[in-house]
Parts: sequence; structure tokens; C-alpha cells
Amino acid sequence: MEILLALGAAVSYGAADFAGGVLSKKAAVFLVILVSQIVSLALLLAVLPLWEADYSREAIWWGLAAGAAGLAGASALYRGLSVGRMSVVAPISGVLAAGIPVMVGVWLGERPGPLALTGVVVGLVAVVAVSRTTEPRVSAGPTPLADPRGGSRLSERGVLEGLGAGVGFGLFFVLLERSPTDSGLWPLVGTRVSMLVLVGALVAIGGTSRTLPAGLLPHLCVLGLLNVLADLCYLLATRHGLLSLVAVISSMYPAVTVVLARSILREPIEMQQGLGLGLAAASVVLITLG
Repeated sequence: MEILLALGAAVSYGAADFAGGVLSKKAAVFLVILVSQIVSLALLLAVLPLWEADYSREAIWWGLAAGAAGLAGASALYRGLSVGRMSVVAPISGVLAAGIPVMVGVWLGERPGPLALTGVVVGLVAVVAVSRTTEPRVSAGPTPLADPRGGSRLSERGVLEGLGAGVGFGLFFVLLERSPTDSGLWPLVGTRVSMLVLVGALVAIGGTSRTLPAGLLPHLCVLGLLNVLADLCYLLATRHGLLSLVAVISSMYPAVTVVLARSILREPIEMQQGLGLGLAAASVVLITLG
């Protein structure tokens, strides 16, 4: 069950990242996050009475902390996706988004079986492989981050944003998992409240444009739905499985973003990125068998 839920989280996160990156090219990043999170909170409040769980102050606090980390990650990622190649920026974020929870899970005493542990290693390699590109340098841009061995290199645009997003998402995965297992949807309510307060303040004092282009609101509603679905799948997966395993599978969201970018935006998938997608599939199989 936890494997299917984690895969559902990965697909939803990947689709949400693709949508967020596209929409951030049409409207201010913080405005995109603000509107989509308002939709997310409204959806959560609508289903909260139907979810049997008592109010938990501890869950709210863990959710608030996770929300702050998630906002930092989403802001960096949407910014990176709007200025760089989606097939590069998203995978970079996945490296740390997967690695940080694995290290925390092991530190907390989790001990995956041999096959599952092999799957974790393969998964981390897969995310690194997908983040590699031989994209030629863009003229008049900053100096590319060249591989000193003369091989492929990371895209010169959006790299720092991708790394920042990875740290934010990695912490989000860890903090959300720490919420009480019997707290229902209350941790997700906490994440939305935290995000709305912080991003609302940024929009209010930062001079961000508050005007949405015509026809963008329905797309932001879909983005809000994807975000809720992704977080719900991840939260439920952690309540059934190990953080170190669930987070790795959930962090395969870049594969979905890469495929969508290839299918819709016609961004190329290079050989090593294709290999990374294959390794990602193998990782899921190993973790499932383990």
C-alpha cells in the first residue's frame, strides 16, 4: 500500500511541478503559490469533517514547520522551472529531496532490508542521472557549472534554485512525517496555514503583482488540487511505511516532470536522463520486493 501511495505522490508532485513551472512564466511566482494554496486549503477544509480524527495541536505545529520548508522549496523550484529547463531543474531538486529523508530515517533507526536498501541507492543514482545534461552554454549567460572531468554538466540556469528546492522539499518530507499518525488531515491544514501566512506577507510587502492573466485561475485550481493530492498520498504513505523508502519513491517526481516537459514542451531527453528514468523504475521494483 505505501508503495502505491508514494508513487501517487510522485506522479502528483511531478505534475504539480510542471504546472507550477508553466504558470510561473505567466504570473509572479508568489502569486501562483498564494492562489493555488488558497484552493488547497479550501479543499482540505471541505473534506476535514469527513475524515475521522481529533484536533491535534502537535500535528498543527509539525504542519506549520513543514509548510515553511515546503514554501521555500516551491518558491525556489517554480523560479528555477520558469528560467531553466524543466528536465534539468526538477531532477536537481530531487537529489536532496530524496537524500535528506534517507539520512534522517537511518539516523532515527530505520533499517531497510537488503533489496530495499539497494533500491534506495539505485533511486538516488537515478535522480542524479536524470539531472545531468550536455546542454550547450547559452550566450551572454553566467558561467556554466562544468564537469571538471570533461563530461556532461549541469544546466547553468536554475541550478541554485533546484538545489534550494531540494533542501526545502527534503525538510518538508521529514517534518510532515513526524506528525502523529492518528492526526488525520490536521498536519496538512498546518502546512497550508503556514504557507498562506508567509507567502501572503511576501506578496503584500514585496511589491508582487496581484493581477492574474485572463484564464489562469482554472489552471491554478488544478495546481491546488494536485498539491493536496500529492501531500495526502505522501502523508498516508509515511503512516504505513519507512520514511527512508517512501521519501525516495516520492522524490521520483522529476521523472514525471521530465516526461511531461518532453511530451508537451518538446524538451529533449538526453541519453543519461533516459538511463535515469530506467533506473528510477528499477528502484521502485527493488523497494517493492524488499
